[in-house]
Amino acid sequence: MNKVKIDTKINKDELLFANAFLKEHFDRIVDWAVGDIKRCCRIQPDGNCDDGGALVGAFILWCCAIEYFGGLFTGNPNGGGTKARMQDFIEKYMPRYDYLKIYDLRWSLLHYYSPHHFALCHENNLIANKKRHLSQSDKGIILHLGWSVKDLEDGVNQYKRDLESNDLLKMKAWKYYKKQYPIMPIKVEEIRTSTLSSLASGTSVQSLSASGTVSEVTWTKKYS
Repeated sequence: MNKVKIDTKINKDELLFANAFLKEHFDRIVDWAVGDIKRCCRIQPDGNCDDGGALVGAFILWCCAIEYFGGLFTGNPNGGGTKARMQDFIEKYMPRYDYLKIYDLRWSLLHYYSPHHFALCHENNLIANKKRHLSQSDKGIILHLGWSVKDLEDGVNQYKRDLESNDLLKMKAWKYYKKQYPIMPIKVEEIRTSTLSSLASGTSVQSLSASGTVSEVTWTKKYS
């Protein structure tokens, strides 16, 4: 487990930045993380997902979103801290999930396109899958997409409420955000490129000094 020691001292000036960041951007981060999962699988209000949606992609985004909110929650930016980020967020805000199995699911989906431990499903709504979700089957633990998204969204909403009343959590989120920008729309004119030499072929490639997708409108303000 790659735990990181977080400085619990709160600098008042930094706290001002943290408050400004949360007020300006936290809801946008939720929309771009949880909202993108919903758009990806075309989820309906009742938890039913469209057969034509990117269903496996939605599960992959779900795993990635858990880790990102775990990073905000823990303030742990370490390259090897994935398990710690997922453990702390899941145990606090999604406690009916086994964090180790979700960690393995993330790893197996990203590296092998294989859902270790789980049988992924999306059919029917939340009511129809209330008892089936997280139940054991001969194919693995049933993981219903609608319920997975709902549980993540409920956990993030509870985390947001905790953030609003806890200065230490604010500082952790702010410090993590500065280290690990989420995917976000950015203005084309704000992208600075540099030419790198490819190690494999020696050909020139372009590197972007920003994190996100190209957009006509700016998404983030710069805080010093």
